[in-house]
Amino acid sequence: MDIIRSHDVKGEAGRALTKLLEEERTCPILLMLSGGSAFSLLNYVDEAVLGPHITLTVLDERYTRDPAVHNFTQLTRTQFFERCLARGVRTISTEILEEETGDEGAQKWENALRAWKAEYPDGVIIATMGIGADGHTAGIFAGEYAVDFSGDAWVVSYHVPKEVHQYQDRMTVTYTFLKTYVDKVIVYAEGKEKQNIISILDTETCKRAQYPACILKEMHSVYVFSTPF
Repeated sequence: MDIIRSHDVKGEAGRALTKLLEEERTCPILLMLSGGSAFSLLNYVDEAVLGPHITLTVLDERYTRDPAVHNFTQLTRTQFFERCLARGVRTISTEILEEETGDEGAQKWENALRAWKAEYPDGVIIATMGIGADGHTAGIFAGEYAVDFSGDAWVVSYHVPKEVHQYQDRMTVTYTFLKTYVDKVIVYAEGKEKQNIISILDTETCKRAQYPACILKEMHSVYVFSTPF
C-alpha cells in the first residue's frame, strides 16, 4: 500500500486512475466506483483511455429508489458517465426495481459480477474507494450485523443504525470480494478529518473489526491519495 499526500488530491487520484486504465487497456476491465465525493476525481480521467473493453459499475450502493441518494443514479448524472457512454463503455446497473428487496438487489448485483468474471476470467478489476473518518470503506461499517463480510458472498445487503450513518439500508461488496478479486485500487481520502484513520492504516495494529478500511492492507496494488498533514 502506497500513501501519496498532495495538495491536489482529486487531480492526483484522477491522473493515477487514468494511468491504471491505460496500462490495462488491452484487456477487459471492470471499473468499480465509490460514490459521494469520490466521484469528483473522475473529472481528471482522460477520456482517451475509455472504451468498450470497460464495464462500469459502483462499489457500494444505498438500498433506495431515491435518485438523489442512489449511487449508480448519481453516477449516471456525471459528465464522466456521459463520456463513458460516448466511448462505448458498458455498465452493470444497481437500480432497485419496484418491490425488490435489499437481499434480492444484492443477489442480482452479485450475479452480474460473477457473470462478468466468468466471461472474462483474465480481466482486471480496478476500484476507486473512499475512507470515512470513522474508518468505514465501501459500504462496510464497523459493528455487529446479521451479515458475514468475510463469507462466500461477493455482495451483501444489511441495515446500520441511524447513529452509524444517515443512509441506513446498504448494499456492498464484501471483504472477500475486495481481497480476492480487486486487482488495483485508487483510494480518495481528502480532508483533515481523514488523517487519523490514514495514520492508523500505516500501522501493524490496524484491525478490520474496528476500522473496516484496514482491508486495504490486505488488497493488491493500493494507492491512497490524501491531504498532507
